[in-house]
Amino acid sequence: MSTYLTFVSAMKLRAPLRFPFCLALGVALVFAHAANAEDIAAQWRGVTRIQGSIFIESKEWIDEEMDQVQSSEVAEVRFEMAVDRSTSLPHMTWRAESAMVVGSLHHRGHNRFQGSVTNDADFKGPPANLGDFTMSLDTETGVWQIVSPGFLQEEYTRLTVWTGPDPQTFTTEMNTIQSTVFDGTVSGTPGVTMGKSEVVYQYDGKTTRGGGRTGRIRFSPEFEDVDLEITIADYAKWRPLGSIQSPGTPGNGVVARATLMPRDGKDTPLPKVKEFRFKLIDTSREPGVCLNWPLNAKDQDFDLRLAPAPAFDGILSNNNQALAVSESQDDRQDRPYAEAKIDSYDFGAKSELLVSALLEDGREVSGAMKDANGVQEIVRLPRRLGADWIAASWREDKQLGKLADDDDDEEVEGQEHNGDGFTLYEEYRGWVEKGRHIEGDPKKKDFFVLNLIGADAEPGIELFEDLSKLRVHSKLRRSEMSQTTRLMNGNHFNAPQRVKQHGVWVKVYSLSDLGDSGAATVMLKKGVVGRPGLVKGIGILARDNEESSFNKPFNLPAEDAIFAFDRAIAHELLHSVGVEHHGTGDYEKIVGYASPRNPYNKLGKPYYGSEMGKPIELLDEAGHDVAARDYEDYVKFRQFMDLIMLERTLEEGRQYIARNGAGYNGINSAEQYADIMIEILGVFPFMNLRGIVGIEHGEHSGHQDCVMRYSFAKFYEKKDSAEKTLYLVTPGSERIGMEICLTPAGTGNNASSFKPQSRYGDATSAGGNSFGQICPNDAIPPRATN
Repeated sequence: MSTYLTFVSAMKLRAPLRFPFCLALGVALVFAHAANAEDIAAQWRGVTRIQGSIFIESKEWIDEEMDQVQSSEVAEVRFEMAVDRSTSLPHMTWRAESAMVVGSLHHRGHNRFQGSVTNDADFKGPPANLGDFTMSLDTETGVWQIVSPGFLQEEYTRLTVWTGPDPQTFTTEMNTIQSTVFDGTVSGTPGVTMGKSEVVYQYDGKTTRGGGRTGRIRFSPEFEDVDLEITIADYAKWRPLGSIQSPGTPGNGVVARATLMPRDGKDTPLPKVKEFRFKLIDTSREPGVCLNWPLNAKDQDFDLRLAPAPAFDGILSNNNQALAVSESQDDRQDRPYAEAKIDSYDFGAKSELLVSALLEDGREVSGAMKDANGVQEIVRLPRRLGADWIAASWREDKQLGKLADDDDDEEVEGQEHNGDGFTLYEEYRGWVEKGRHIEGDPKKKDFFVLNLIGADAEPGIELFEDLSKLRVHSKLRRSEMSQTTRLMNGNHFNAPQRVKQHGVWVKVYSLSDLGDSGAATVMLKKGVVGRPGLVKGIGILARDNEESSFNKPFNLPAEDAIFAFDRAIAHELLHSVGVEHHGTGDYEKIVGYASPRNPYNKLGKPYYGSEMGKPIELLDEAGHDVAARDYEDYVKFRQFMDLIMLERTLEEGRQYIARNGAGYNGINSAEQYADIMIEILGVFPFMNLRGIVGIEHGEHSGHQDCVMRYSFAKFYEKKDSAEKTLYLVTPGSERIGMEICLTPAGTGNNASSFKPQSRYGDATSAGGNSFGQICPNDAIPPRATN
């Protein structure tokens, strides 16, 4: 338990502001009116009620090889205040009569050596000490200040789950929430006023460790006679779209209507409206229209933009983030209204809409939307939950609840690491594949393959998808994934992102280019297992290439050999997501035939040997001597060699005797010389067996039908033999792997019950359980290779 406490204490949700590099940004005011100080003071002294809202978001992060931490807390406060008449001018105070706080906190922490921890909580309720929640104003200087609530009246429950050593779950009762100070100076008559404060900090001066807090406030006088109501058709379900064919044009949009109406339904005359004002704030500016389209997009244009609605001319400003409409119309109840269009240029666009009406009597009325979620003075586009980047309608359709927009925790049972490297927001924003917009699956791991081979690679990619349980996107066009960067979320500015996540490509190479007789996964970093970001690419010889190892039968039956190319594609793709071979150490061997006529043969019987005079006992799997079995083949081969070599070597032998004399180097006759030459230069090197020796716990070990197991071996080592003895693999008895293993245990030819013995034994503990090793997530540091 002490380890857990140490880990959690380093990941506190609320960081004090004593850390270096703190930056506070001042308050920005909008919708202010020019007026002299005396007029301003007089009018603010006449404001008896104030309404408004506060939004605060706090984040902390640690992004280092050992620790990965993401923490966020959001709190929203809607309040109504009444003037405190006991205060003396020039100072005025308004005290909260009602206030409601809604928010949540989420924490995800992972330590490579200790484990993972999560903290989650939702809270809702009035602030503690409601009367202490105030706004102050100096009517002479115009300086105002509001301190947001830092405590709730009632405690809420935080759930902590620890999954490391000594796993446990427990709850903590608390009532603290994020708080900040807002202050500024009014510069006009009472109206809609906004303020913003921001603090960012780093731990120990490291950019990999830091946090920040952003706060926004909006308040305005509350008038007794009028309201400004905002309505948007289909607001509950609308989500933004981009245009794939023309990224610089809107994909869709909505129309917002602002209507001035009597307060509380009273039948009273309405004042004249001078101007309706629409404004977008906190608009996203993500490059492109989605994560990979267009590739390498660099723009940071606003993703949502205002435009005049039909029949309502207006003046646009601030890059289409503000629209003033001076010509209004009356609805059937003779209520003045105006409309504005909000166009979407991105599948993941977000913004917030503010609306106000400037009346001819000088007052400015703040607009609000009233729907099933209550009263919203700041209308989120699309409809979202707090600081969320994701449309609530999409969450509801996918049944995601309050899963954080930066969540990357998809789980595949049996795989060690969760997540696919794409945040929930990124899966919502989506990609372009084969010219169509697609979304990620929040409950599956998404993985991207640029197939530069074509139809020949499709069966292997499908096999990989089936075995890995990843959701594989392999219909990408060349314009949809860069072959050099391979980034699949490269169009990013400041949206929730965990890591730069990559895809992989597969391509046909020649033997000279590949440097391999079959297929290879080219890594950018040595000594570690694969991750998409560490894989330069996957190369393979063409399906019909006669030089390819996958067009050689080895010891596969014909019905298995036809799948060798498909299995190779799946095998290499698994390397790209961290899966290793079952072991290491297999080696190649060539053994030549030494007949009894070979002068170096001192055994008096045929044998196979790697060098002259160094016999190797080579047995078939029935226990028979392979050299004795092959003696008839030797006789036929020797007859053939005699035909082409005997006459020449006899003549060479006669010359040798004449030149050196009989007995020189032990050669007494031309016939003896010819026999030596034919056996050494003809039979031994040309009548040979060559192939891979599969060792115990090597590349051929483990589950017989696993796609990560090799099936090329010609020999294997006999256990417990005093002299090195090899077994010759029975032709056609190996199996090609089309499954994926879950344990290191040897099966089939590798089972302990196999006769004469298990060929290659169990896989290594690190190489076994290939399925558990699968990790497509570039955010997870790769382990060292075996």
